[in-house]
This record gives sequence, C-alpha cells and structure tokens, in this order.
Amino acid sequence: MNPSKSLTVAKLQTTPVLIFEGVLELYNLYTCHIRPFISEAFKLKHSAAWTKTTLFIKEDKKWFLVNNFELFHLIKSPDVDFNVLGQKVSVRYIPKDQFNFDISFYELIDLIAQHNKTIDIRLVYSQLNQILDQEINQKLFGKNIFAITTFCQLIKINEQTYYKRPSEGVL
Repeated sequence: MNPSKSLTVAKLQTTPVLIFEGVLELYNLYTCHIRPFISEAFKLKHSAAWTKTTLFIKEDKKWFLVNNFELFHLIKSPDVDFNVLGQKVSVRYIPKDQFNFDISFYELIDLIAQHNKTIDIRLVYSQLNQILDQEINQKLFGKNIFAITTFCQLIKINEQTYYKRPSEGVL
C-alpha cells in the first residue's frame, strides 16, 4: 500500500480532479440529497477532508477521487476561505484494481447517520436501493437486496422512526 502524503487544498485546486466512476452515484446522492442539509460550519470543521485519508486513482494525468466527497466540493469551489486553502489534506494513491466500494459507501452511511434528523432518509434509502445492485449487496451484506431494516441498522435508527419520517417524495 502506498504511504499517504499531505497536500494543501490550494494544490488540489490546481490538479485535474474528477469523481471516480465507481462512486459517482454515491457522490451525486451526497451532493443532491445530503449536502444541502449539512451546515457550512459542520462541513468545514468536521469534514472527513481533515480527518480521513483521501484516496485517489491516478490515470492519464487525472486524479479520480474515491472518497471524501466534501473535499471535492472544496477544491472545485471558487469561494474557498483563504485559511481553508492552506489546510493540509492526507492523500494516498491507489491502483484502480484496489478500488473498494465499501470505503465510500460506509463514509456516506456515517454522514447519513450523523444527519439523519435533517435529511429525507426515505428518499436517501430509495436512492441507495437503486444504486446498490445484487452484486454489491452480496459483497456488503451477504444478501441480494438492501432492506430497510439493514439501512436503519446502519444509520442507527429503528424502523418505526424511518416510517414516521415525512418524505418530500421518493423518486
């Protein structure tokens, strides 16, 4: 395994970074249905950008982000605070064949669990259920489907809470 190294947000802003195709749907779920309901203060102070190693797959002079979706928003934003630009981020490069969907999935699940009171968990479950095919479900849970009971256990709520939550509409 390659050792991690530190890069600043400013350096990453000058790098051609894209989202790795294997996690693009998770990133879109985060961007559309989770991120808008997380406070700016939380994003900056408690983001995985500062606490976890960010994995990249390098290919054809491009860097493909595998996890840490908030970092992608930071490095693509033109309005990043000057103090944030100097923040160091721990990064590690992995070969494409070492990509592991679990890392991104469980990082997203942790965010859902932390913010389950402010996001539409029924919509999020519906989206995850569409993303997770039978093969991924087998790998993650040893089951063919992503059941609501599994989702509730992962985000540490009971099923009653899930069903009591209002939903803006399940897509």
